[in-house]
Amino acid sequence: MTSFFEHQKSTFKRNYLKNLIALASADGSLAQDEKALITKIGLRRGLKVWQIEELFSDCTTNETFLPESMANRMNMLYDLMELVYVDRQANTNELQYIKNLLEIFQMKPEVMDELTSLFRNGPPSRIDWMDFVDNTCRITVE
Repeated sequence: MTSFFEHQKSTFKRNYLKNLIALASADGSLAQDEKALITKIGLRRGLKVWQIEELFSDCTTNETFLPESMANRMNMLYDLMELVYVDRQANTNELQYIKNLLEIFQMKPEVMDELTSLFRNGPPSRIDWMDFVDNTCRITVE
């Protein structure tokens, strides 16, 4: 029997991955490299392959999932940006998705420039990402 907290944790992970799938599908298709990265992230987050495949086949439109904690938001932002640049190029729809998310997270628009610079040549080093997180958490819209 699944406890309430296990169910909540599973729902969080599934909603988190739905955001990634929505971003990857923003250009009208889900490329193989995007699907592979989403699967890798889903497995890293503790989902089973069948759960991830179920999310890929779910065609319903969902609202953007917003993690409550800043740490979870920054983790999701990292995964989303990694997904944007998995093919070494960002398209307008993907960048607009991130811009909208930053607005929802109440972060200043300038954060987008920092993100694109940080991820342009692949995922940043852990040190660079932590510096970004530390600086960004102080720069929210008032």
